[in-house]
Amino acid sequence: MEIEVPGGSLNPGSGESGVGESGSEKSFSVLQVDLADEESERENEKYLDEEKEEETAEHLLERLMQLPYQVFILSESGRPIFVNSGNEEQLCSLFAVIGIFVERIRLWGDNLITISSNNKHIQFLHKSPLIFCIVSKYPEKLDEQLDVLFEQILSILSKSQLENVYKKKGDNYDLRKLLRGTDRLIESSVSSWRGSPISFVDSSISVIPMNPSDREFLANTMAGSLGAAKLEGALFGIMIAHRQIASYVRFKKYIMHPRDMNIVINLVSDKSLQLSDASTWTPICLPKFNDTGFFYAYISYPWQSQNIPACLVLLSVKRDHFDGLNEVKKSIVEKLEGNSKFFQNFSAAVICPNLFNISQIGNFNESLWSFIYLNHSSKQVCISASK
Repeated sequence: MEIEVPGGSLNPGSGESGVGESGSEKSFSVLQVDLADEESERENEKYLDEEKEEETAEHLLERLMQLPYQVFILSESGRPIFVNSGNEEQLCSLFAVIGIFVERIRLWGDNLITISSNNKHIQFLHKSPLIFCIVSKYPEKLDEQLDVLFEQILSILSKSQLENVYKKKGDNYDLRKLLRGTDRLIESSVSSWRGSPISFVDSSISVIPMNPSDREFLANTMAGSLGAAKLEGALFGIMIAHRQIASYVRFKKYIMHPRDMNIVINLVSDKSLQLSDASTWTPICLPKFNDTGFFYAYISYPWQSQNIPACLVLLSVKRDHFDGLNEVKKSIVEKLEGNSKFFQNFSAAVICPNLFNISQIGNFNESLWSFIYLNHSSKQVCISASK
């Protein structure tokens, strides 16, 4: 079965490949909503509001100083895009200072990377046309956290789209119009990274504990159904639960980078997608695979009505594969449910997941308290419970 690589063999203008065209706004149009002007208020009310806003901003800065970390995203012109406290407008002056710092050092022919003072550590990342900054009480791997943020933005707007927006709209364009509704994804990409015990294991994926024979049956079922469909361009299949991987199948020669995998995990962990048994079809850019184009993700929670929090994700480079992948999903679900022993074990594993047990690595481990195992080829991580 011959499979196309996004941005590869197909003519970008043919419209047959989802990724071939996706560098343009035509193929992935994002709703732009202009902010409506508010009615003018009386002068005394305006004065009171400004005074209240000033007090609120001062109080906000004091509160931010107590937080373990704070993330800022802005344009090169200093225009606010995101802050994880959700108060961009009240922090405009702070965004401007960040932009001035980065720009001044750039004019000196250098890059501003980090500033440290006592218990405050500030990391910068300049990825034109955006600037990222994180202020943290802890210095560990702040550069990686900013890389994760940048890639999360690219998963929503590809690199070529991002560059084209500022070329067409100007440096002062408010990018929040295109990112509206995605704040929770940006925030969770960092909070989940910082809260994960495997965050210090470079570019890795957490695996949900399952019986090895059950995992093998799951993988074989997914691979068999996806291969039998013969959908040219359908490259990956993933079963996810609790931000962990139960199974991951792919066609040969095509590998999904762990950072791309975590972008998919972050997307499907969004509660708004888990409201019903209905399937979702959405474009998603995987920057490590191709930062200028889009996959199309078929996302389904087949057993949501049974309170089984498993999510099936099927990824294709073609935008017209929804119906075909829907049939693949039906085939997978039918085969999994048809094996009652497997389905009972699988349901228990994803409803109440346990950590791996120390006894699983053999005898003579009386002095071992806990372990973390990393498979270097798959970048999958197993974490044991402590004694």
